[in-house]
Amino acid sequence: MAKASAVLSAHGRLAPHRLMWALLPCMAALGGCQGTHDLSNSGCLPLRAPAQVVLVQEAGLYTVRDAKALVLAAHPRDAVNDGFHGTQLVRVLPPGTPLGIDRLQQAWGFDVGKGRISAFGHAVGGGERFEYGWGGGTTIGRAPWEPASLPPLRTVACGD
Repeated sequence: MAKASAVLSAHGRLAPHRLMWALLPCMAALGGCQGTHDLSNSGCLPLRAPAQVVLVQEAGLYTVRDAKALVLAAHPRDAVNDGFHGTQLVRVLPPGTPLGIDRLQQAWGFDVGKGRISAFGHAVGGGERFEYGWGGGTTIGRAPWEPASLPPLRTVACGD
C-alpha cells in the first residue's frame, strides 16, 4: 500500500505530477506529428508544378527575419507592421515578370490539421527563390499571376 500511496493522491487518483510525467511522452509524440503533402501534381489546385507563370499584377519579394527563402507578396499590401515582423522589400516585380513555380505543397500537423498551401518557385532572370502563401486548409486566394476576374477566395479539395 505504501507504493500505491506514492503514486495515488489522497482521493485515489493519479497524483497530478505523476500524470504530467506520464503524459509528457504522448504530447511529445503528437507534437512531432507534422509534415507536408506534395500538391504539385495532385489536381486539387488550379496549377500543376513545375510551371511557368507571368505576373498580372505587381508583386514584391521580401525578406522576413531570418527565413531562408524570400516571400512573394502581391501589391498593394499593408506594410504597417513590416518593422514589427522584420519584413523588408528586396525587389519589386512588375506585371509581366515571368516566374517559375517549382513545387506546390501543403503543411499539416496534429494540432492544426491541414495548414498552409504554398507555391515555391523562383524569379526568372533574377533567380531569387521564394515562397508564396497561396492559402490554407481548403481555401486559396487569388495569386498575383491569376486574372482579377477570379474571386479573391476559392475553395479547393486539397484540405479534404
